[in-house]
Parts: sequence; C-alpha cells; structure tokens
Amino acid sequence: MARRTQSTIRRRTSRGEIVLLSRTVLCSVTGISERQLAVWEHEDLIAPARISDADGAAEPLYNRDALRRVRLIRTLAEELEVNLPGIGIILHLLDSRSR
Repeated sequence: MARRTQSTIRRRTSRGEIVLLSRTVLCSVTGISERQLAVWEHEDLIAPARISDADGAAEPLYNRDALRRVRLIRTLAEELEVNLPGIGIILHLLDSRSR
C-alpha cells in the first residue's frame, strides 16, 4: 500500500494566493482523525474544494473555507456537544445566511 505524502499546494492568482491542503495535512492542522473527516464528508458536512488526479489516484484537496468549516464542526461537536444532525442544521443556516 502506497503511503500518502503530506502536501500543501499553493497557487497565485490575480485575486491572491490559493492554498489547497491534502487530507493528511488538513487532519494534522485541525487535530482530527482521517476517519472523523470521512464521517463528516459522508454526512455532507464538509466537501473537498477539488479532487486532484495525480498519478492516476484521486486525492481530495481542501481550501481555507474547508479548513474554517472543519474547525467550526470540531468546536460544535467536541466543545458544545452538538450531534451530527444538529451540526448539519447549524451549517445549513449559516450557509443560507452568507448567500
């Protein structure tokens, strides 16, 4: 089994720098496990910003918005003890308010 490398991709655009984090880096920075991230993705609480197709293997990449969202979900789940359906409702309300 091939081991994933930790990677951060930086691209400069006319609007600024775009930073994309691999799953491993995102989990390391936020202090969650890859399994927990997979559960949150399965529950549609978080989604990768882009899927990279490097070397024939798809790898999800996450942007700063996803990083903020993971931190919010972690706070709601761990510190405020909100269950997953409750977190989904809170995120839906926040998303609809920001439009």
